[in-house]
Amino acid sequence: MMARRVFLGIIPLWILAAVLTVTWLPGTFSTSEKAVRLALCAPLILYLPGRMLVDTLRIEGDTVTRGTLAVFLSFAACIFLGLLLHVAGHLDARGWVYALGLTTIALQCLNVVLPLARAVPAIPWAWPGRRFLIFAVSMILATSSVLMARPVALERKPFHFTEFWMVPKWNWTNNVVTVGVRNSEDTKTLYSLDLVLGGTLIGQMPTFELAPSSSQTFEFSVPTKTRAPARLEAWLYKSGDRGTIYRKVWMTIDTLQSPAPTGMTLQFADPETKNG
Repeated sequence: MMARRVFLGIIPLWILAAVLTVTWLPGTFSTSEKAVRLALCAPLILYLPGRMLVDTLRIEGDTVTRGTLAVFLSFAACIFLGLLLHVAGHLDARGWVYALGLTTIALQCLNVVLPLARAVPAIPWAWPGRRFLIFAVSMILATSSVLMARPVALERKPFHFTEFWMVPKWNWTNNVVTVGVRNSEDTKTLYSLDLVLGGTLIGQMPTFELAPSSSQTFEFSVPTKTRAPARLEAWLYKSGDRGTIYRKVWMTIDTLQSPAPTGMTLQFADPETKNG
């Protein structure tokens, strides 16, 4: 009974240590730091949530039976929490530690609050036999599953992109266009852009920096041109590379002087290499 109380008292401290390790360690760390991180986080995946669920449900049995069930219930909790983390957009190491840690603590609190329906017997370890063999095979299968899934999980990379648009201002009454850029990449990014009318450069914006999830708009006054149709293009460059057009948008203007909004069509193109 004393050992169980010590175990329950250690769990919150263990989870706190895992959270601090995942939160504060830098993105690149040494082998020893990786080992510490793995040692603290592995029980959250393999054992602790399932063990708390077994205790909360008052499942009786010997140590091997309860331990095996705890391992598989922990894997089931990982699957369920993984679905929730994917929907919430936090399917990363920090999200996993927070989700598994909070689940374990919640089950521990529920285990303390709920009255004992029946005493959990302290059955001694059943040394080698059929149950131990089943437990060993189960652990081998569970470990193999983790090792097989690990490479695919590590290869997962969130999709990052840059939004780029161009729209006429005030229904083209003043020959002014608004060009906007939004950085949805994972880091700060340098951009620059050009405005081209009929193959002639009419506007150029020097390099500017955007933080992730931030955006910026620019207004350009387009010179009056009577010959129609006229093709107005905006070229976006990334990371100072003006040899490659990272994004390009354009609109075909039927009549520049017409205030009617139906005189232009907005189109999008894929990144391309600029020639000349």
